[in-house]
Amino acid sequence: MSKKDEYRAMAEAKIEEYEAQLAELKAKAQYEAAELKLELNEQIDHLETKLDAAKAEFNEISDEAGAKLEDWSERFEVLADDIGAAFKKFFHKSSSD
Repeated sequence: MSKKDEYRAMAEAKIEEYEAQLAELKAKAQYEAAELKLELNEQIDHLETKLDAAKAEFNEISDEAGAKLEDWSERFEVLADDIGAAFKKFFHKSSSD
């Protein structure tokens, strides 16, 4: 397996992990009080937007012909860090409520 294939597999696994966390949040939001549910749904929408943007960027950079592996992996790491930070912020805020 090439390095690019390894990074692609890693990226796809990370995206699937975030999608599973998002599904868990949606399920949790269904059982919360109306006010909290509204706030959770707004935060979920924000996370979905970030995840959709990350997936689009991932598809763009993974399809680029001739892109250097180092550039590709750095761009993915920035995306993963951004999404990870958004999820951490959400979970930190949720657990403190």
